[in-house]
Amino acid sequence: MLVLLDSSMLMLPLEKKINLSYEFERILTVAFEIVVPQIVLIELEEIKEKSEMATKRKAQLALNLAKSFRTIESKTDVHVDYELIRLAEVHKAVIATNDRKLRSTLIDKGISVISLHGENKLALFGDLSYQ
Repeated sequence: MLVLLDSSMLMLPLEKKINLSYEFERILTVAFEIVVPQIVLIELEEIKEKSEMATKRKAQLALNLAKSFRTIESKTDVHVDYELIRLAEVHKAVIATNDRKLRSTLIDKGISVISLHGENKLALFGDLSYQ
């Protein structure tokens, strides 16, 4: 099973001192691979270019973290959230995001989500049975 990371999840370790790999192993009961869609890397580059210094730093660290995971091809001419949803449906993947609006949309579509729950723990929202 693939776990797709979005930009908010890649920036979370710096903000909340979370070890993503450890947290995914703790909550997922199936074999998984963490991947980063190409469009998320592009989004992080844009955040780095257009943001204030603190956010630029988070985006750069997120890009560095993303290098430790496999990158998968994605469309780059659409909105990031739409492409994440498409990829999740195509690959029967889970999306790891800390974006509340995206999490709500994914749950409504029956796509499982990993998101922050509490101060510094991740939780699975949804059912892995569709994978």
